Amino acid sequence: MEQHFFDFIRGYVRIRISGEACDRFLNLCAYHGIRLWGLFPADGACEAFISRKDFFRLKAFVRKSHTRVRIAGRYGFPFFIHKYRSRGACVCGAFAAAVFLFWLSAHIWNISIEGNLSQTDDVIFEYLENEGVSHGMWKNQIDTQELSEQIRMYFTQFSWVSADLKGTRLVIYVKEGTLSAAPADDTLESVGGIAAAKAGTVVSIFVRKGLAAVEAGDVVEAGDLLVSGQIPVYSDDGEVLSWQSVNADADIILRTETDYYETLAFETTLKNYTGREKRSWLLRIGDFSFALPASWESFSLFDLTAAITQVQLSENFYLPVYFYKYTAKEYESLQYSYTEEQARRILESNLSDFVENLEEKGVQIFQNNVTIDLYEKMAVAEGTLITDESAVISVDEPQR
Repeated sequence: MEQHFFDFIRGYVRIRISGEACDRFLNLCAYHGIRLWGLFPADGACEAFISRKDFFRLKAFVRKSHTRVRIAGRYGFPFFIHKYRSRGACVCGAFAAAVFLFWLSAHIWNISIEGNLSQTDDVIFEYLENEGVSHGMWKNQIDTQELSEQIRMYFTQFSWVSADLKGTRLVIYVKEGTLSAAPADDTLESVGGIAAAKAGTVVSIFVRKGLAAVEAGDVVEAGDLLVSGQIPVYSDDGEVLSWQSVNADADIILRTETDYYETLAFETTLKNYTGREKRSWLLRIGDFSFALPASWESFSLFDLTAAITQVQLSENFYLPVYFYKYTAKEYESLQYSYTEEQARRILESNLSDFVENLEEKGVQIFQNNVTIDLYEKMAVAEGTLITDESAVISVDEPQR
């Protein structure tokens, strides 16, 4: 759909191709990079769509293939302007709209992040804002390769980051946990090693590239080098002749400790929703907002939620236009007392959710040392989880 939009702006025509060597004509077009679409047979000939610019390149191919090509239809903005040239206001309005859409297409109006688990979108958006990457900026101001490297170096739990510009979108893909090193490059002034992200014990290590600096059973601290990107090259008598530099690549599992602590008071305040709801809407265009009057002033206590919808012309063509739908849900405050058994079940359920979240990230629970203790006014879940995980980060090593 996005390609069709740009075809409309530039203008395109439907051509009718006839003759005995239509296939040769099509092969010549494909060989020279001329895009034809919507090809279909029509009364002993064939018809297809072609951009207005490429149409003027067909003369030589028509002569070589001994075919005949004629225009069967004209479409797009340039032909629209020509057709209604006598209606100045209509033409000017259409031209202004086209220029405005072109200006919009040169900016970023949507930033999305995919693949992050340990970091929330808000944390990453705050980092991007501090780096000058925000909605509304020009697309040519972003170096996606440099931005990917900056994000990976700042968020050490991301082993792989890729930034991609799609239409008016900036999509940032991240991968956590398993380190995937880039191909080796001997021209680099530094090479990539692998270090521990946490303190722990090496459970297993399998090196694809590089030189292992530890072995299974070794105790390491955060930041300790696990795999070096410097590989010695020995002579026949065992002396080091030179060093080969690579970006290390390995599968490493560390056994680490994760602290856990949560409390739950026996006396608490709960929300009892009455079932009454009121809604309001807001339209935001760029930095300008237009809101309907709020309708929930009669509620003394309420929760307010907002659903935001951004207008888009296609999958990757977003506009700086947003619709906000606010929903207020009225509630009453009730004092509630948990029994010891209820408090224990709630803490156990929260701990189970925490463990499940770790397992979704590829972390294996080796031992659960969390206990739940009951006191006079609260219940406390406290202890450590012994986990097996790929808690590693990539680091730079100076070349030898």
